[in-house]
Amino acid sequence: MIGNLLAVFLFEWKRSLTLARMAWWLMLAGFPVFIVGLIRFTTYEELPRELWAGFLFALGPMLMTMLGTLLWTTPAVSVELERRSWVYLAVRPHGTTTVLIGKYLAAVTWVIPPVIVGLTVAVPLAGTGDGWRLWWTMARLICLACPAYAAVYLLIGTILPRRAMVLAVAYTLIFELVISFIPAVINKLTVQFRLRALLIRWADMPVPSGRQAGMLTLIGDAPSWQYVLILLGIAPVLLALAVAIIRLSEFSSAAESDL
Repeated sequence: MIGNLLAVFLFEWKRSLTLARMAWWLMLAGFPVFIVGLIRFTTYEELPRELWAGFLFALGPMLMTMLGTLLWTTPAVSVELERRSWVYLAVRPHGTTTVLIGKYLAAVTWVIPPVIVGLTVAVPLAGTGDGWRLWWTMARLICLACPAYAAVYLLIGTILPRRAMVLAVAYTLIFELVISFIPAVINKLTVQFRLRALLIRWADMPVPSGRQAGMLTLIGDAPSWQYVLILLGIAPVLLALAVAIIRLSEFSSAAESDL
C-alpha cells in the first residue's frame, strides 16, 4: 500500500507541473506580496504592528491556504468519476484509499510552499521591525492550517462529490468566515478559531482584559499546545472518516455520466 500511495503522490505532483498549474502556483505566491505592497506604498501613515499581523494572517493562513486546498482536494473524487476511472480504482486492493490519501498529501505539499514563499517576501515589505517573529508565526500557522483545511475539503468532496465545490464554498463562507467570528461556543467548531488564538499568542499581540470585550470567546483561554494538538488531530480523524465513507459508497455509471 505504501508503494501505491507513493505512486499516486508522485503522479499527482508530475501532473501539476504544467504551465497552467505553475502559473496558479506563482499567483498564489504573488498575491500576498501584491496586497502588502499595495498597502505599504499607498498608505502614507505608518500602520501599527498588530494591523500588519492581521493582514498577513488573513492573506496567508486564512485566505491562501483555504483557497489552495479547496481547489486541490475538494474535487478529488469527482474528477475520478468524471474520467470514469473510479471503477478501476475500486476493484484494486486499497485503490480508493491510496488515491484519496495520495491526492491529499500532494495537495498539502503543493499549497504550503507558495504561501510561505509569498509571505517570505511580504513580511519584509510590511516593515514591522520584528519580521522574523511574524514570519515564523505565519509559517507555523500555515503548516497547521493546510493539513486541517485539506482534510475538511476532502471529507466534503467524499460526502457529495457532484456538489462538492458548492458545499465547500458554502462551508468556507458560513463557518470559517462568519461563524468563526461569532462570540459563542459554536465558533470552536471551526479551524479559524484555533488559528486565530495561536496568532494572538505567538505574535505577542495585546488582548483587551475582561470579558466585556468578547475576546475570550473569540480566542479562548486554553494553552497553545492544546490548540496545536487539536489542529494536528483534525487531519487524521477527517481522513479516516473520508476513507470510511468512500469505501462504503457506491457510485453507479449513471452517477458518473451525470457529473
